[in-house]
Amino acid sequence: MPAEDEAPWSIRNGCIENYLIKRVSFRDDRSGVLELSGDRKVLVTLRNRCSGIRQDGYVHKPVNNRFCEGDTLRVMRSGGICVVDSLEPYVELDGATAPDGQDPRDAGS
Repeated sequence: MPAEDEAPWSIRNGCIENYLIKRVSFRDDRSGVLELSGDRKVLVTLRNRCSGIRQDGYVHKPVNNRFCEGDTLRVMRSGGICVVDSLEPYVELDGATAPDGQDPRDAGS
């Protein structure tokens, strides 16, 4: 995704400054959503299945106070290691969700 498309979500070089992150919610063992200041959201996709991250939480040791693609997350209870694969803009539209910010109703037009 071009950098100009990512800038409104504060994704720069595959990273987000930690001070912009208000909340993190993992939806399942492979993806979660970062809620940022300014009512923006970012989809986090993990490289591998990460059992227990949603229920047990995780530890992240940031480098340079950023959350980045390639960072490792350690699941609290099991100690399992997960790697952040991608960070993409996440937009909810009238109950529908499109990770790229496009209205899913426009598909195929």
